[in-house]
Amino acid sequence: MSFVRELGAAERIYCREQTDHGNQTLVQVLIISNAHKINEQKARQALVKLYQGYYPVLGYKICPSDDQTTLVYLSKDEQQAEQDLMSNFKYQQGTDWHEVFQDELNIPFDNDNLSRWIIINGNILIMSFHHGLVDAKNLFYISRQYLSLCSTLISVKPKNTLCIEPMEKYLFNKYSYEKISDLELKPRSSRPDSIISRTHVRHFYFSNQILDRLIEQSHSNKIRLNSILSVITATAYYLASDYNEEKTLKIHMMVNIRPHLKLDYEQPGMFVTVFDCFVNINQSSISSSWLNAIQQHNDLHRRINEKEYIMNCKNDTDLLNMINNNESFSCDDVHFAFSNLGLLSNTDDNQIEEHYFGVSLIEQRWTSTILVGVSTINGRLCFTIAYNKNKIEKAFIEKWIEKIYYLLEQI
Repeated sequence: MSFVRELGAAERIYCREQTDHGNQTLVQVLIISNAHKINEQKARQALVKLYQGYYPVLGYKICPSDDQTTLVYLSKDEQQAEQDLMSNFKYQQGTDWHEVFQDELNIPFDNDNLSRWIIINGNILIMSFHHGLVDAKNLFYISRQYLSLCSTLISVKPKNTLCIEPMEKYLFNKYSYEKISDLELKPRSSRPDSIISRTHVRHFYFSNQILDRLIEQSHSNKIRLNSILSVITATAYYLASDYNEEKTLKIHMMVNIRPHLKLDYEQPGMFVTVFDCFVNINQSSISSSWLNAIQQHNDLHRRINEKEYIMNCKNDTDLLNMINNNESFSCDDVHFAFSNLGLLSNTDDNQIEEHYFGVSLIEQRWTSTILVGVSTINGRLCFTIAYNKNKIEKAFIEKWIEKIYYLLEQI
């Protein structure tokens, strides 16, 4: 094995959450058209080729550093990496993919194997990754490359997709690892026995008719689709909660900072930070969704332009300190987290029909017990709601979805 690099503060937080609590398993589901079904032999060959020629990170593992003060990526030798990939690959027939999606969210990773691959009925691709290794947008680009290889297996000159430095190193001009590497790796608490099946998931999509109307009105209001979608989701939450008085909802808005650092989405790594966003809602403001969306759009983009994400990442080092010191903390005031991947570019053959993604939420720690994931592909607006079923009632989730449908149809 060979040394790759040290993990950054945010990546180390994800590792501790994964190891201690089972949080932060990232799972993605792609529904592939029946015209492009994948056979098992090609799928296995493509996975090896993906590792060898495009994404060597598929052969990484996470280990303590030699001095036991931090965590590092090590690269396995090629033979071991390929064996581990094959042992974590499944090709199944007749399985209920909805159940597999939910089950995968509740299976934590060890630090030796950081991905799992499942193909069901030849046209459902489920990819589970240790979230410290990739963010959701990057995972989609990995899957798109994989599907292209499954279709052709043509030898194409690969891009340089080596694992890049942690986001803290890009954000701080004279960044020193001292802030994160001088923290001792203190003994971890034992993982709860009841870790399995705490995260539940619901997914659904809207037709291109609703999507086209939303895009048209977003353009006319000079805002991004993300703003109106987050406001609609928040308003639907308000209605599902049967609030009568004015309420301020706190949303953890997941922002991918790659564009601001001029980094390609195809480069592996975790480049997402959290912005606290607030939406004020009352009964009379429900009809003012577009005004709320314009206000949120202007506020969020002002904060991004002012590079507030740098302070967010500095806060990660403080959070890591708290985790290492076993200090208690929570985000009880956060109503839900919202992650919109935006418009996803399909493969050349338009293989992908639907896209869903979720993250395990075993414990309410540094974000919410609910994550709303949104993406747009193949003319469909796809929603995924992952939630901690011990904290959130299924009946509430179903009512919330009804209200989302209602508001989108009204708009």
